[in-house]
Amino acid sequence: MDKSNYKVLFLNPPGKEIYIRDYYCSKVSKAYYLPQPVDLLTQTSFFNSEQFECKVVDAIAEKRSKENTLGLILDFAPDFIITQCGSVSYEEDNTFFTKLFSVFPGVEIFSTGDLFLENPKRYLNETPWLHGVITDFFDDGVRQLMAKNFEGIFGLTYKQGSNIIQNSSSSKKKEIELDTPQHHLFANHLYRMPFVNNYPMATVLTNYACPFPCTFCIMSFLNFKQRSTESIKRELLSLKNQGIKYVYFSDQTFFVNDKVTSEVLDFMISEKLNFNWVCFSRVDVLDFQKLEKMKLAGCNTIMFGVEWADDELCKKYKKNYTVAQVRETFALAKKVGIKRMGTFLIGVPNQSRESIRNTVEFAKEIDADYASFNVAVPRVQTSFREEALDLGLITEDQKQMDQSGSFIAMGTGNVSAEELMLLKKEAYRKFYLRPQYIWMRMKALNNMEELKTHAREAFFVVKNIFS
Repeated sequence: MDKSNYKVLFLNPPGKEIYIRDYYCSKVSKAYYLPQPVDLLTQTSFFNSEQFECKVVDAIAEKRSKENTLGLILDFAPDFIITQCGSVSYEEDNTFFTKLFSVFPGVEIFSTGDLFLENPKRYLNETPWLHGVITDFFDDGVRQLMAKNFEGIFGLTYKQGSNIIQNSSSSKKKEIELDTPQHHLFANHLYRMPFVNNYPMATVLTNYACPFPCTFCIMSFLNFKQRSTESIKRELLSLKNQGIKYVYFSDQTFFVNDKVTSEVLDFMISEKLNFNWVCFSRVDVLDFQKLEKMKLAGCNTIMFGVEWADDELCKKYKKNYTVAQVRETFALAKKVGIKRMGTFLIGVPNQSRESIRNTVEFAKEIDADYASFNVAVPRVQTSFREEALDLGLITEDQKQMDQSGSFIAMGTGNVSAEELMLLKKEAYRKFYLRPQYIWMRMKALNNMEELKTHAREAFFVVKNIFS
């Protein structure tokens, strides 16, 4: 290295909306929902040495203005910035970093981001302030570049003089011995999730990407990696010592590795870590024994990607499980005493109004505790995007999109984008504004924190329905 010490800033840039830009997905938070930025969190694990002075600025969580954020950056004077941009916010992101680079041209800026994945070399060619695109935030490409270990760089496309070096988008490692992320640098008390019943909370990622082949999701196109049991244990113990009360396991599929997950859960139980926690999983991954162990380890909610009440759509888009399996696993989780959230996807090509409304009725039938109705987004690097292009539902240059559906990227061919927005609001109204549902949620409240959380969520749900 040219210097013995470096200043590294991990930056979630400011914006006029509550932007969530991480994990190669970007959206506007329309509810009381703001997770810890997991890309930045994971990257901090590669700089856990005295050689680096690290600082985190989460301008979204901290509600910092552009001017205030610029001032903080100039005061810290970092050598490197590791950041994240999103297709939903890129116009603002680009303006902010262009300004930053004009007043602080010596800094090198490396970014993750959904829009960069498809063609990182193009963005590097077009963007003076951008020095590198992190195509796998589970790799230490930036750290290796700092060390000039060019043979060890993976998951990073970067500028080198007048050239652009495009390495493998991801290392081929299947098991990762990740150092403990630097949670203490983050303002943990500012992060929030709808299901949290105890604060402060923190995010933990035990694996990266997803081995399942769903064609509408970019995670199936990334290189799946599993963290070791010991590295996860160390992180959980660190969080316990920092006073964290609630954990959001942001794995795309929790319990995808039976051995590692079972060992981690046994550790949480035997060490009496006493976290409450939430995770994503699949109905064909969990059974009664796994659900019982998850409950004993503190799990209070599981988010399942249900998507549709239609076996043919599940088959077409390679969800590879059936409506019957959804019913069975939702019933098992309820029996164990774990709350169940279903996420549902509306607006896929050629989907009819009837199919969308049947999806809403299915959410009610399986007695989901919570439901999230998301409008399909033609994300880069997915075959789902190719289908939308082939059908003429989108154009090649259509990159800006919002996973949360504040605007609709495309219609179905049968249903316009404008009508999809109305159907989405109808879905939330029919699910959440049922008198019996409201009464059920009120009866299930256990403490004042849950009452506050549900009141905030209810406010935002109603606001979005009628806005």
